[in-house]
Amino acid sequence: MTNSKDSFVYYRDKEYSIKDLNEKFPSLHLNQTKSLILCLDGTENEFGPKPFTNVLKLFAMLEKDNNDQLCYYQPGIGTSFQSESKDLRETNFISSNITRFVNQVDSMVAFTVKVHVIAAYEFLCKFYNKGDKIYLFGFSRGSFTARIVAGMIEKVGLINKGLENMIPMAWNIYANWEKAGQPYENMTVTFAQEFKKTFSRNDIRIHFMGLWDSINSVGVLRDQMFPYAIRSSNVDHIRHAVSIDERRSKFKQQLFYSPNEESDFNSSIESTSTSDNSYSSLKSISDLLLYLLGRNPHRSLREPPQPNNDLVQVFFPGNHGDIGGGWEPNDGNQLLSNVSLRWMLAQAIKFNVIFKPKSIGTFATTFPSYMGFLSYNHDVLTILPRYPDSLPTTTEITYSASASVADSVESVKYPHLPTAPIERFVGRGSSTFIDALFWWVLELLPISYKIEDQYGQRKQVFKPNLGHHRILPTDCVLHWSVFYRLHYVSDYNPENLPPEIGEKFLQSLSQFQIFNFNLIKDYSEGLTIDKIKQDWDSQIWKVIPDELTALLQDNPDL
Repeated sequence: MTNSKDSFVYYRDKEYSIKDLNEKFPSLHLNQTKSLILCLDGTENEFGPKPFTNVLKLFAMLEKDNNDQLCYYQPGIGTSFQSESKDLRETNFISSNITRFVNQVDSMVAFTVKVHVIAAYEFLCKFYNKGDKIYLFGFSRGSFTARIVAGMIEKVGLINKGLENMIPMAWNIYANWEKAGQPYENMTVTFAQEFKKTFSRNDIRIHFMGLWDSINSVGVLRDQMFPYAIRSSNVDHIRHAVSIDERRSKFKQQLFYSPNEESDFNSSIESTSTSDNSYSSLKSISDLLLYLLGRNPHRSLREPPQPNNDLVQVFFPGNHGDIGGGWEPNDGNQLLSNVSLRWMLAQAIKFNVIFKPKSIGTFATTFPSYMGFLSYNHDVLTILPRYPDSLPTTTEITYSASASVADSVESVKYPHLPTAPIERFVGRGSSTFIDALFWWVLELLPISYKIEDQYGQRKQVFKPNLGHHRILPTDCVLHWSVFYRLHYVSDYNPENLPPEIGEKFLQSLSQFQIFNFNLIKDYSEGLTIDKIKQDWDSQIWKVIPDELTALLQDNPDL
């Protein structure tokens, strides 16, 4: 692995550019079915001296010396990224200083989002064979990129091999359709459908999408360009880890719709993205598409989605970086983001992602779950520095067989856990005072952003966010680490948790066999946050759940 400016592909444990891989292994186009795993990183994240994000950690653990799996990594928006396409490539003579400036601006306005989407789409065009399974992993705006890629494949298909020169047109068709609010016509043939039939492979599905804290803004100074990318129905399995505690207005979560939310799309909406330009002003096919959409009397009807039937969105403690990674580790070399990584690794294993032998077990024992939920949490909007407590002296954890099958919480105890509440909030962490001031300027200014009403219509809002917390859906799923952090960490007091805390507690812990169901059911009745924080007698808090334990017991070679 090298500090490359480009996205890179790993095959048979070696790194290649897409061009080199095509030349060295042309049989990849023809032979056995395989898994195509795309890892799309977050803003300003790439391989280098900075702390790894969860996307890069997962990519590092992937088995790459395997004919059944082809792995692709793409650095985030705001990095020195280049596409294979010549018309999208950065010039080679740009100095490093100018490049850094361009990257910083990109992280704010995300003008290279097109480059990132097309590069990932191009990779799939070149290496996808019938029967292959596509996996998309992403963090932050990398999650946004993954969702656009899925939406683009659904709308215009996956360009046939040898027709890569048509990718820019495919992008324009999809982008203009998105900007118009995903209108649909009563005609039997539309421009996008005809393009898909003529140039693309149809009915391509995404097998698995694993995302960390997908956000609704492409850039700090510009709202998202694809407000309806969240509604792709061609993804079989979605796993989304969401932050509870992120407060920045430009990092609002972008949730998927649940199949049970039927009322969101029962009404017609009006798209304001197109204008009634005269036909004589059209200069391109893209303009023609927008013109047709604008003139069509049915343009106010957005196509109702067919939501995914296997959607799991789980809310975790911590801010944006505490979910997807990127913060410096704490005094014990541990990170809160490891909690969501453990959860995502377990999900990926269940859907047949292949990891290097022993890599999962090594990670699980090096970064145990209890050390994760006791790690620092951050808030970039914090002005004054914070100095949390040190962790208590701990001993190495050994997961025994009884930990996954016990019917009583008495069977597995952790004497090294804190015996009294500790403080673990580190404020803005390694971010500077200037960074905090910058973000507060954006919080205080009435910067434009878009919200969606109950009918799916997006409205532009001009009002300051003032550091308000995210709004959690009433039916949200809270990860077990939320309750354990509430118990053990005195300065963890989120203001936006749903009122039915007992129901959420039972829902979260009942999936683990280490707990006696009747015991946790009785404990959940009338449960309040005050009781969670004050009750140090219950044996429940002496047992730590973990998603990886049972998997490692069934397969020690993971």
